[in-house]
Amino acid sequence: MNEDLSSSIDKVNFTRWTNKAINAKNDIARAFFEFALILKQIKDSGHYDYKYNNFKDYCDSELNIDTSTAYDYIKIADFVVSNNDVLSIEKAQLLGHKKLKLLAQKLNKIEDKYRKSILKNVSENESFTVLKEKVEKWLTKL
Repeated sequence: MNEDLSSSIDKVNFTRWTNKAINAKNDIARAFFEFALILKQIKDSGHYDYKYNNFKDYCDSELNIDTSTAYDYIKIADFVVSNNDVLSIEKAQLLGHKKLKLLAQKLNKIEDKYRKSILKNVSENESFTVLKEKVEKWLTKL
């Protein structure tokens, strides 16, 4: 009986900590995407020019982020916003930074109808490796 109780406690602890980890991972993904959208708004509207002559100086001094990273985030935000009819913000948040960067880089330059068709078939549950292979396969068929 003691072994059964221990096994039940282990199962509860496993489930509890796994759920906490999943929730934290999803929080990070949401925060990343919110940050990307905020950077896009700051850059597009010029909110940095109150104190800085350019976006680079703003990123370096105020956000302590490399400008190329900031532009990567902005490109991702632009990509999601411009494809919001097939890629919802919720789905983008679940995809996360790495997958969104891949999609933005690979699909940004292709025709709308092909890009939208590919995006409709993207699953947020797929690993990065699986998604990358699928995207490359789809692109070779174009």
